[in-house]
Amino acid sequence: MITRRLARPLSQSSPSAWVCPSCIGSPFAPRQAAASILPQTRRQQPQQRRSIHHVPPLTYDATFQQDGIPNFISKYGYKIAWTEYQALMVQKLNELTAGEPYEHSLTKDLAIQFARAPMSASLFNHASMAHNNHYFFSTLSTHPSKLDNHPSLKQSLISTFGSIETLQMTMLDTASAMFGPGFVWLIWARDLDIVGTRKGGWRILTTYLAGTPYVEAGYRQQGIDTNTNNASSQNAYRGPISNNVGYMGQYTKANMDKAKLPPGGTNAQPVLCVNTWEHVWLRDYGISGKRAFLSDWWDTVDWGAVEQIAPKESKGTAQFIRY
Repeated sequence: MITRRLARPLSQSSPSAWVCPSCIGSPFAPRQAAASILPQTRRQQPQQRRSIHHVPPLTYDATFQQDGIPNFISKYGYKIAWTEYQALMVQKLNELTAGEPYEHSLTKDLAIQFARAPMSASLFNHASMAHNNHYFFSTLSTHPSKLDNHPSLKQSLISTFGSIETLQMTMLDTASAMFGPGFVWLIWARDLDIVGTRKGGWRILTTYLAGTPYVEAGYRQQGIDTNTNNASSQNAYRGPISNNVGYMGQYTKANMDKAKLPPGGTNAQPVLCVNTWEHVWLRDYGISGKRAFLSDWWDTVDWGAVEQIAPKESKGTAQFIRY
C-alpha cells in the first residue's frame, strides 16, 4: 500500500471549503463560501435585548453569597439555588415577554394570567417558578427570629393546628413524601362565604413543579357570551363600577372577590413555603439528605418575615373587617 504524507497537518488547514474560481457566483456554489465574505465584526456583533425583569434583591444576599445561609445552605449551594437559578428564570422570562403588552407585569400576575393557556406553558412555568423561589428565600435570614417572639401569630397557628409541633410535622412530612420537586405552602385561606368578613384559617398546600398557590390561576370568569355581543356591549360589561358598597348584589366588594375564584374556591394568601427541588438541597445534603434539609429549614425560618407577610386578620388583630 502506498501512502502519501501531507504537506501540513489537517489542524493547520483552513476550515472553509475550497471553491473553484470559475464556480464563484454560480447558484451551485456552497453557501459557506458566500458567508465567508461577510465582515467578521458583523457576524460576531451581540444581539441587544432589554431586561425588564430582574433578580429581586434579598435583604441578606451579600452575606449569603459570602458565607451561605447559617446552619442551612453553604455559599456554593446558595449560588446554585438562588444566584444562578433565579438569574436563569429571569433571563428566560425576559425572552418570553419581550415586546409584549404584559412585559412589565409582575411574576405573580403573569403566573395567574397564563396558568390556563397551554400555548404559553413556558411563560407560566418561568414566571411562577421565579415567584415561588423568591418566596422561599425571602423568609430566610442570617439571624432568624423565633416564633416565640411573635405571640399573636403563634397563637393563631395553634388555634388551627393544635400545636406548633403538629404544624411542623405536617409540613415536613408532606414535603418529605413528595415524589418529585415542588413546594409546600403555609397559606391563610379566607372565608368569603360570610358576607362582610374576612375570617378564615390556616391550611397546608402542595404544588408540584412550578405550580402556583393562587387559586385565581385556575379559573377566570367570563360573564357574557362573546358570540352574541359586540365590542360596545363587552366594554360596557367590563366598564368601571360606580358603587360597590353594601352587602347584596354582584358588584359588591365581597361578591366581586368571589367572582374571581373557581367554583368552591377560597381566597388564599401564602405566607411561607419550602422548596423541595433537588438543586436546592442536593449539593449540601446528598442524595438521601432531603429530610435533614427540611429539618434544618424549619430551624432557619425567620418568623418575623412570615409575620410581615401574614394578613392582619390571620393574627387575631382584626377578626371582623367591613369592605
